[in-house]
Amino acid sequence: MEKKTKTIRAFTHGRIITPEKEIPDGTLIVAGRGIQSLGRSSDIRVPDGAEVIECTGKILTPGFIDIHLHGGGGYDFSDAEGLAGAARFHASQGTTAMLPTLCPESLPKIRTNLALLGKGYPQNTDDESPLPEIIGLHLEGPFLNPKRRGAFDAGSLLLPRSGLIREFFEASGGALRLMTLAPELDGGMALIREAKEFGIIPCLGHSDATYEQAAAAFHIGIRHATHLFNAMRGFHHRAPGCALSALLDPEISVEVVVDGHHLHEAAVEMVYRLKGRDKMILVTDAAPLSGLQSGSCMLAGQRVEIRGEKALNQEGNLAGSLLSMAEALRLGVQWAGIPLVDAARMATLNPAHLLGLSDIRGRLFAGGEADLVILNGSLKVDAVYIGGRQVPEFKNRAAD
Repeated sequence: MEKKTKTIRAFTHGRIITPEKEIPDGTLIVAGRGIQSLGRSSDIRVPDGAEVIECTGKILTPGFIDIHLHGGGGYDFSDAEGLAGAARFHASQGTTAMLPTLCPESLPKIRTNLALLGKGYPQNTDDESPLPEIIGLHLEGPFLNPKRRGAFDAGSLLLPRSGLIREFFEASGGALRLMTLAPELDGGMALIREAKEFGIIPCLGHSDATYEQAAAAFHIGIRHATHLFNAMRGFHHRAPGCALSALLDPEISVEVVVDGHHLHEAAVEMVYRLKGRDKMILVTDAAPLSGLQSGSCMLAGQRVEIRGEKALNQEGNLAGSLLSMAEALRLGVQWAGIPLVDAARMATLNPAHLLGLSDIRGRLFAGGEADLVILNGSLKVDAVYIGGRQVPEFKNRAAD
């Protein structure tokens, strides 16, 4: 049988952000699925016969890693078709790895959804177009504080109960990686310990914890805060709350939804100043409506619709965002004033580090997987490659 020749592509004269370093005039060589070499254009020889892609004026970054999203492009994660459809939308916007995120619902529904998503994509999707790798699942709830439920139905929230995390983990086939919970609930601290036993990263979110309760939870094992400031106790100078506790603990990473609605730009600036470039993570918290201009959908049993530039439930509460990771990075730079190299790190290396994958994901290096985003000078997506294969354009499915 004749051996298939690897396709070789040379991305030349681009601004490469690895993001551990920046190469102002760099060339990156991709052979098959992997990165063969990268460096200054003057130091890199383009192989004979390579497809040359001129990147002058463009920016090359690692593929984005989204650890918090509920759908996109008119698709949700309620079935295999929706999983693949939402993944195609986010892939077209630079996401090359993701953690599909489940909302609190009834226990049977949570188990069913975990089992569905734990199986990954339908087998017949592989040849259609490259899809972001599912590197785990994120379960947002159901152990959340009703006072800070946000857009979730209070009837779907539960108090911690021993044994449920084992059930969730086993239902997911071992794919459950992040779990957002409110540690101040009765039994919340035991929940943190139980999650860690199964290799699940417990995250503080939808929480009314005091500063002291949050600090105790961080000491026990929480290492991340979900959509900081949103759906959690606010700051007061005599009662600083869990958000400030997360900001001041150097070991805690925090995720932010930089869409111009979830946070004021001054709040984003404060997070950046206190957490620096290493402990701040950009996420989308994308609703199934992300990428659409209008429409409505069901999310966690509630009707969500686009009003203006927001995804809102019937109560008028924010129900996720309309972001893609590319937009999160662009707004982080152009609206919130984060330096591009740092914003790129927040979309790539930082989430990889949280998940313990920074040796193989979230950066560009010789020998690594060719997950690559090419941005134009306006920070809009020009092209995306997953495992060396280019992601095609995506056509949104109309919402309800």
